[in-house]
Amino acid sequence: MGVHWRYAGLGALIVVCLGLLVVAAANIIRVEQQMQISATQNMTWIFGQTQIEALSLSAALSNDASSSEVLLRYDLLVSRLNLLQDGPQWRFLSEAGLADGVMGWRDGLLRLDPAEGGDPAALKAHVTALSTALRQKASQVMSREWQVQSERLDQLRKLDLLALAAIIGALISGAALAVLLVDRERRLMRARVDRLRAERLQRDLILERAASEGYRRFGDLIAHQVRTPLAVIDSAMHRLTRSGKPPTPEVIRAKADVSRQAVARLIRLTDTALLMARVDRGAVAPELACHDLDRIAATAIEELQAGRRVTLRTGNHPVIAICDPVLTSEILANLLGNALLYSPPDREIAVRPLYSDDMAMCDVCDQGSGMTPEELACAFDNFARGARHRDLPGTGLGLPLARHLARLQGGDLTLRPREGGGLIARLSLPGKVTA
Repeated sequence: MGVHWRYAGLGALIVVCLGLLVVAAANIIRVEQQMQISATQNMTWIFGQTQIEALSLSAALSNDASSSEVLLRYDLLVSRLNLLQDGPQWRFLSEAGLADGVMGWRDGLLRLDPAEGGDPAALKAHVTALSTALRQKASQVMSREWQVQSERLDQLRKLDLLALAAIIGALISGAALAVLLVDRERRLMRARVDRLRAERLQRDLILERAASEGYRRFGDLIAHQVRTPLAVIDSAMHRLTRSGKPPTPEVIRAKADVSRQAVARLIRLTDTALLMARVDRGAVAPELACHDLDRIAATAIEELQAGRRVTLRTGNHPVIAICDPVLTSEILANLLGNALLYSPPDREIAVRPLYSDDMAMCDVCDQGSGMTPEELACAFDNFARGARHRDLPGTGLGLPLARHLARLQGGDLTLRPREGGGLIARLSLPGKVTA
């Protein structure tokens, strides 16, 4: 409701401001029209000219001027009298009560037209009387005109005051409108800032909750994953150090192998967590160059000692990738470790480097149980592990870390089901096609 009233107030102020400006403009136009004084309305000038022509005709008749001169002066006097009968002049004379007799003088003058044989003596007497009458009416006209001008100036003053008042009112309304608009913008800006702050707090809260949940899951996972190799090591040490008959060399070697495997598992777990932490804070900078992806894959297979289960399928030409060999080896080692862990021992794992468009790729194909669509959707989330694999060793950080490392090099990592069962993990990296 408050917002509607505020908008209604703004609309009313705008209407008032525009209305006052229209009033001011109308009054200014009226002032300008009032200040325009047409020559046809200047009665003092017209009466003066008529009186001059009457005196000129009287002089021409008194001095026995030529007939052409008399006719010229006569015509000029008649034209001046006709001008007095024009619209504005006649209205002025009628409103001033001075119109009586003027047309009678003209009609009498027309009856004494010299061109039609009018009596010069009678014409002279008529013109002399007309001059006297014009002199009297000129004084009255002048007085009336001054009165009209005075009334006009009073009206102009009122119009000026009205226009000034309208302009001042428009300015005040405009100032009030500006204040309201500024206040409205300030309120909107404050609301926008509050909304952004609330959204940021909400995002921070979500991130904090996600981080807290991640730490909790990571703690549970680490506790589980660390406890198992430690228990294995503890059991081996207990068997080797218990009292009684000393262990045989075969038992010592077996327990030492078990202990080394447990320690290696702990080291892999620690290295994965530390590398993930470095990636999260942006402390990993890849050193990109052209490298043979077939050779990187072969080295990763050799380091895992998985040559009997993993087959490297290379083409006729080497696949050259623009990558960091250390980070790429880490990715392939992670993918191969998952394939070895989740595939049956008697099933082959294929590694196939190839080109696709401008990308160098390496597919790791296993024949394990694969992933459900739900598991594929969250496979790259931190600590995500399938319900069927929770008893197997792993941290849930391997695939997220591998994808982060791939994207750091301008590539990506994707998963898709394999026909006939299993999973295809595809590493994509910027490639350099060789001739």
